[in-house]
Amino acid sequence: MRRWLKRITPKRATLEQHWCFRPFTALVAHREYWTLSRSSVCRAFALGLFIAFIPPTPLIPVHVAMCAVAGLLLRLNLPVLFATVFVSNPFTWLPQVAGSIWVGAKLTRLDLSPFTQGLSRHAIWQHINLLWEPLLLGALVLGLFAAALGYALAQGLWRVRVAYHLQRRRARSIERAGALDEHSVR
Repeated sequence: MRRWLKRITPKRATLEQHWCFRPFTALVAHREYWTLSRSSVCRAFALGLFIAFIPPTPLIPVHVAMCAVAGLLLRLNLPVLFATVFVSNPFTWLPQVAGSIWVGAKLTRLDLSPFTQGLSRHAIWQHINLLWEPLLLGALVLGLFAAALGYALAQGLWRVRVAYHLQRRRARSIERAGALDEHSVR
């Protein structure tokens, strides 16, 4: 797992030379932000999924700013954190917001049928004062659910990959021992 992640993540030196990261190189140059440990990667993956469910704002990059602050404070793997948060993108915003409103409405027992009858962008903006509460509650619930599921999935995949490599290593050592025994018999 570590080799695969090292292959797909950008090198720290490459990012430090990029123009937009130069002012922050002293801050993000610490090794713990780039270490591929199970703890750091799994926590970064879970936090990235949680942040991805924050309702999108078209003008302010809330997701990226929260990733930067939370990743630096919690000393998480930054490439995994930033890659995971891009689950939320312009293609997924509509289902994400609609799902969040639906979950929030179910939890607050809000009837959405008056809103869905005249469904248009103008109608949604007229009723935004009634929809913000279910949107935020639904986003919180879905974000927590995605984070818990993502953490368990990342832990499980990491353990399966480690077990697979351990099994392959044992099989190679048994083959070598068998080859040495054959060679010594001759």
